[in-house]
Amino acid sequence: MSFTLKSNVMKRKFFRINLKLVLLFLMGIWLSSCKTVYYPTTHNSPMLNNKGEFQASGIIGTGNFELQTAYAITDNIGVMLNGSYFNGTREIEINNEKTEIKEMHNLIEAGAGYFTNFGKLGKLEVFAGGGVGKVPANFRGIVYYDGTQTSDMTKLFIQPSIGLGSDFVDFSGGVRISAVNVSRAMRLFAEPELTIKLGYKHVRLVASIGLALPMNNINNSRNDELLSWDYNPVIIGLGIQLNLGRKYEKH
Repeated sequence: MSFTLKSNVMKRKFFRINLKLVLLFLMGIWLSSCKTVYYPTTHNSPMLNNKGEFQASGIIGTGNFELQTAYAITDNIGVMLNGSYFNGTREIEINNEKTEIKEMHNLIEAGAGYFTNFGKLGKLEVFAGGGVGKVPANFRGIVYYDGTQTSDMTKLFIQPSIGLGSDFVDFSGGVRISAVNVSRAMRLFAEPELTIKLGYKHVRLVASIGLALPMNNINNSRNDELLSWDYNPVIIGLGIQLNLGRKYEKH
């Protein structure tokens, strides 16, 4: 009896500690987002099946609203076009007065790649591409920053993925390597992610979770200190997908 009571108390303490750690982690992400420049988009991992298949997805991601499309131009070659947009507000101090400002992030990217099927359900794909966008210039030490100043962002990526596909579910995992350049300061990221799509044939729910892991550091020397920028380390997305033109095996 006493052992069971102690065990329950220990479990409750363990749960509270872990809950606090999760809350602190999420709070750290939220606080760091005030000057975040790079919000990684979720992977567009279409797991295409055959020529003529088309996919379009609307996703609410970590700091972005995303629109993703993909099309199979042959039985092994696919193309994609993606866009993301985020318009947020925050409070800053201008001339010793607190002022609410608006900041905008946007990115459009395109890519092409190879895909193939193996076994009954297996799928393999490799996509590569690039994109351009605008981000707030709040990291550049501008004296009178008011949210209207922006910097150009360019991005190159390669994204290999492996997964499975069926009438009811698509599941994939991969690591995207992204080279992100903002104001002549470039960072490389390894961005592992898992994506699952649940539904039936033409309409599916999409959920993704991943990380953005920096592979290099920006040199914070005297010449580069105004070019350093932050990023969001977590990638989370939830949305819906329309799929047309996929050929399914008849059972």
